[in-house]
Amino acid sequence: MKTRLKLLLVGIETSLRPLILAAAQQAFPQAETVEASTLAEAAPGPAGDAPALLVLTEPGEALLAEATQAVDARGAPRWAVVVLGHGSSEVAEIMPPEGWQPATLARMFRAVVMQHELLRENLRLRGDLKAVARRVNHELRTPVGCIHTSSDLLDEMSVGQDAMLGNIAEIFRQSSREISQIVDRVSFLLRASSDPVMPVTTDMGGVVVQVFRQLQDEIRTAGAVVRQPDTWPQVMGVPPWIQVIWWNLLRNALQHGGPASQVRLTWVREVGAYRFAVVDQGAGVDPAQEAGLFVPFDQLGAQRTAGLGLSIVQRLTALQGGECRYRREPGTGTSFEFTLPAVHEPAGA
Repeated sequence: MKTRLKLLLVGIETSLRPLILAAAQQAFPQAETVEASTLAEAAPGPAGDAPALLVLTEPGEALLAEATQAVDARGAPRWAVVVLGHGSSEVAEIMPPEGWQPATLARMFRAVVMQHELLRENLRLRGDLKAVARRVNHELRTPVGCIHTSSDLLDEMSVGQDAMLGNIAEIFRQSSREISQIVDRVSFLLRASSDPVMPVTTDMGGVVVQVFRQLQDEIRTAGAVVRQPDTWPQVMGVPPWIQVIWWNLLRNALQHGGPASQVRLTWVREVGAYRFAVVDQGAGVDPAQEAGLFVPFDQLGAQRTAGLGLSIVQRLTALQGGECRYRREPGTGTSFEFTLPAVHEPAGA
């Protein structure tokens, strides 16, 4: 490790001290060792940025709770915790006596510290995502709003005088709308990634109805016929996220399914999950370009670039424990599919 590790030995039995120090020397030769009888003695001040490994031997419940619940100023776990003794814990690694050899302990020390640092980094990145989402959502809306307002003003000035000025105003207006949509999508995705939401039992039929209402004008304008099953299952998921998934996939079908296209929404039951699909009559993309469909703004061909929609679908599906894929059926169209966990059925139901 690049940063010097602090090794905290609290309430260690005298007979185990040489063993722990030998293991620590193997794992972290440059570690700074602090020995104390209490946590307050071992780490009296605020937590620093240096990684810390706390080693305890047969701690009581109160000491173990104090050790595992300690956090730094950012709310992240303050140190990695290893317990030499018996019992079990969801937040501390416990090594029973049969594993008390320097080499074994050294491996555990390294693994626990690495896991601890990864957890802290994950929490830091989630905090960064939240900050970026706020900045994207708030800081960009003001200048985009100014562009939109200015385009309206230009439009008014051009009435009866300069048709070209009116055309330029419409270009500005359309561009500001597109930027606003990108801001909405990016900030939504960042919030979804940084703030986990517990899945709930969700009626898929109700979600699809909401999406149809949102896209009814686009469906009518495209002259498309959208067919759906007579019934829909219940899934475990986050309703607003599922709604965004359907919205993006159905809108993609309306845009690329061809004029007056036939669009089908389908579902099938799988082991522990349901697979949903939006099938259209579009030509799709070449097999060599399929991987780029889920990559934001990937160049799919000379006249087509992937947007954000499908990458959002992929991310939201993964966050809910599912997966998505693209299938091309020559002569019959294309299919975008995603899976979501089925509602758990009690035994004997």
